[in-house]
Amino acid sequence: MNVVRKDIKRGHGSETRQLAGELWALDTYPDHPAGKETGNYDPTYDRIEYSRYYDVEFARKEHEKIWMKSWLMACRDEDIPNVGDRIPFNVGRVSFIIVRVAEDSFKAFYNSCLHRGTQLCTKPESGTHFRCPYHAWEWKIDGSLSYIPSHWDFKMVTPKNGALREVKIGRWGGFIYINADPDAAPFEDSLGVVPRHFEPFDIANRHTAAHFRRLVRANWKLNQEAFMESYHVVGTHPNAIPFSGDTQSQYDIYDDGIAHIGRQLTPGGHPSMHADDAVTTAEAIMGAVAFVRDMHHPDAELPQIDPDQPVRPQVADWYRKLETQRLGRPCTLPDGILIDSPLYFVFPHTTFWLSEALPFFYRFMPHESDPEMSYLEVRMLKHHAAGTERPKPSPCIEIGPDEWIKDKAPAFGFLAAVFDQDFENLPNVQNGVRSADPQRHYAQLGDYQEFVIKRWHEVIDEMIAE
Repeated sequence: MNVVRKDIKRGHGSETRQLAGELWALDTYPDHPAGKETGNYDPTYDRIEYSRYYDVEFARKEHEKIWMKSWLMACRDEDIPNVGDRIPFNVGRVSFIIVRVAEDSFKAFYNSCLHRGTQLCTKPESGTHFRCPYHAWEWKIDGSLSYIPSHWDFKMVTPKNGALREVKIGRWGGFIYINADPDAAPFEDSLGVVPRHFEPFDIANRHTAAHFRRLVRANWKLNQEAFMESYHVVGTHPNAIPFSGDTQSQYDIYDDGIAHIGRQLTPGGHPSMHADDAVTTAEAIMGAVAFVRDMHHPDAELPQIDPDQPVRPQVADWYRKLETQRLGRPCTLPDGILIDSPLYFVFPHTTFWLSEALPFFYRFMPHESDPEMSYLEVRMLKHHAAGTERPKPSPCIEIGPDEWIKDKAPAFGFLAAVFDQDFENLPNVQNGVRSADPQRHYAQLGDYQEFVIKRWHEVIDEMIAE
């Protein structure tokens, strides 16, 4: 797939407030594929019919055609560190079990007893067998049948046909994905450029340093779309305008017909074109650096910046030194990965930040039964110091739809309040799509800044039509 339009203005910058791609080209550590490889496809979808955000029948089609046929992130390997550890993974009302069956081997099964359907795993647990709590049927952790009480009455169930029903599994970067479609394309094909762009980021050896899941009063697509563009910054996060280059963001679609990848690259510590003309690049980057310092290196001195020299390399060198000291090994990440906010969206529901300042992972999930509700799960993924044991993952904090992240998950620092601003919007968006004039019942998307949203809806339509 290779369709790139020449009639689109790709961001709005100036000589002193450069576009994201221009900044990456000037960086002192530019030799990285993420800075060189731009997208290969420009979506043309421009109107989203509002009913797809609340219609029960549309949600049913999504479940059948998308959620049951896509590669979905189920957990990280650190969540089930020992043989026999397992965790349930729920997709709507369908549940799966993810289990570690050997030191470096995992399996996934439908979370349903072959006798009368009882769920076998309802919370994180461990053991050598799965045992149904209803009638005590048992399976080994590899899914093979182990024991049936009064087996004389179930001669039709044998070791050959009595194994738990398995689903496909894939692994990358410490993440475990599953796919319920037996005819699914190989997992590796679904990741596209992501493994290559993330190679120096070493996401596999990170640990979950902070973790929350929030219930959101909005459809899963609206929930995800709130993070797919920087266009909302001026309205939702106006306090970030002086140090976030929202208008200079770069959007890329990497699409080969199998892997559907969207990227949003927003310059950090760079004044927006919406910011006052008096705001300098040095002031902007110091404003951003203070927030990042407080979250990751609270005892560190802020860098001494020479405003007469290029600012980004100075800040990047400062951050590299801090990370080298903390980790006990050299940090050689490019300037952009240390300073900016590159987000990679992997269809249908995961987001990876290629950012040392904001090393986050998002997972968006539909509600079990209500298409006007959904979940956002966020992990902060950090490296641990050389020569030390990998820390245990931080437990997931469950946050209700009317609770504040800044109160429940303060480890996310200033970003907790930013998340809260987004979640204040989303119920109004969900209610608003219900309230639109029936004669104008659709969203009108911009040519460029909503690229990723456009492509997601194109893919949704393509999959539902199959």
